[in-house]
This record gives sequence, C-alpha cells and structure tokens, in this order.
Amino acid sequence: MIVLKVIGYLILALVLLVLSYLFVFSGSFHTPVNVIPNAAYQSYGGPIIVFGGTRATGLDIVTLLSERGEDVTVAVRKTSNTDALRALGVKTVIADALRADEVNAAMASSDYRVVISTLGTSRGEQNARPDYIGNRNVIDAAKAAGAKRFVFITVIGAGDSRMTAPLPARNALKEIIELKTQAEDHLRASGLNHTIIRPGGLGDVKATGQAFLAEDPEAFSYIARADLAQITVNAIGNPATYNKTLSAYDPERKTMYKLFVD
Repeated sequence: MIVLKVIGYLILALVLLVLSYLFVFSGSFHTPVNVIPNAAYQSYGGPIIVFGGTRATGLDIVTLLSERGEDVTVAVRKTSNTDALRALGVKTVIADALRADEVNAAMASSDYRVVISTLGTSRGEQNARPDYIGNRNVIDAAKAAGAKRFVFITVIGAGDSRMTAPLPARNALKEIIELKTQAEDHLRASGLNHTIIRPGGLGDVKATGQAFLAEDPEAFSYIARADLAQITVNAIGNPATYNKTLSAYDPERKTMYKLFVD
C-alpha cells in the first residue's frame, strides 16, 4: 500500500513538473511591448534573392513572394533539391554560402535590391555551419553589390534576447545562438537597411494569421512556419521594421502544447 502511494505521489509530481515546464517553456509570462502594426505587403521594387530558400520557412517565403509576382531567385548548392522551386517557376543560382567567391558571383548575377537569409543549421562543426560564416559572406556580398535591403531570420536567444530563450533551448542551441549573435552584429555594422527577425519555437502547423513582430527582446512564443513567412514577407517594404531587431510572436501559440494541435 505504501509503495502504491509513493508511486502515486511520484506520478503526480511528474505531472506537475511537466505542466510547470510547459508553462515556463512558453511566452505566457510576458506580454509583448513595442508591437509593430501588421501592414499589407508592399513591394520594395526590383529583384529579390533568397539564401536558404529551398525548404522550410525559406521555401514558404519564396512561395509567397512568387505569388505576389516578385522577381525571385534562390541561391542553392549544387546538391540542393530544387524540385519545389522548379514547380514554382522560381529562378536559381549556384552558391554555397560558405564560399565567399560563389556568394559574390551569385549576388553579381542580377541587380538584387532585396536579400533575404534564413541560413542556419543545427548540425556540423562551427566552421562548417552557415549561421555565422555563411551569413557573413552573404552580408558582405550584398553590401558590395549595392543591395538596398536585407532581411535576416535568426533565433530568440541571440543578442539581447539571450535570457528570453528557455533554459533547455539556451543549453541545446548554445553554439548556434553564439553564431547567430555574431551574424546579427555583422549585419548591424554593415550599414545595410536591415530587419532582423527572431522567432521562438517553430512548427510545421497551420497558420493562425495572428502573428506579429515586436521590438521587444523579452517576447517569446511558438509560431507556425507559414506565419513566420507571412510576417517576414510583409516586413520587406514596411518602413516601421527598417533597421530594427524584432521578435516574431503569435499570441495563439504561447505554449509548446500549441505546436502539437491546430
């Protein structure tokens, strides 16, 4: 009997621990401030090149831009799967982001006005990850080529949002966060008209249509890739986002649980 009670208490404690964890590992404790009002898409005018546009959020961004009739090119590696891009009728140019010469050549292939980067990975050694080196190459090439606008997706936890990322994420993504921070700093120092967007937890779930951007390093939520793509595209021609570092926030997905239900 005593053993059963102990087991019961342990199960209860585990349930409470999980519930507490899901609450802490969420954005429920903070209401975003300095919210950027959502604005309809405005074209920046001229060709757009996307790095990291072959899959996930990057591909969603490319799809939205294509639907809006933009002249979009995606930088791809020789080994990249470009089936989805071909289906969209989107142009491609070969460039491994880790090779500055290839990135410079890609940027010189057209008079790109807007550069978008979603480059990043959770695998490989630091010097083989594009999170800093690849993005640095893209930033430098964009500046040298005279690009007018740079939109960069990084991650909550970078820079002054370090303590906003839940502790487990800070530990698991420590190296990536450091590299993203370096890339953010490099972009700010470049002088390019930029917008840095930091999402929290990302999921391949349905868009809620409620996501927004906020100039608030303490804002954290989970977010659908489709919603992140939408607010990123809308930021391109929105002057309220120029030269700012913004958190992507969805009030409908404050907790991790909301990434598993639609």
